[in-house]
Amino acid sequence: MTPALNTEIAASKVQVELSSHVLKQLLKSGLLHGEDCKCLNASAKQVIWQALLATSTDDKESHLCA
Repeated sequence: MTPALNTEIAASKVQVELSSHVLKQLLKSGLLHGEDCKCLNASAKQVIWQALLATSTDDKESHLCA
């Protein structure tokens, strides 16, 4: 990739679809934080809310605020 294209990609936002299982795994691992997510509709809000709740109540150490 050219440097100009690389900068353009880094500065843009993308919309992706993930299974709730993958979302929970990303949250549990600390690779994704709740503050990084933006709900685009009521369904997404419900799924993300449930995933955040589930990962914050796990017995293992939580990485939501890492």
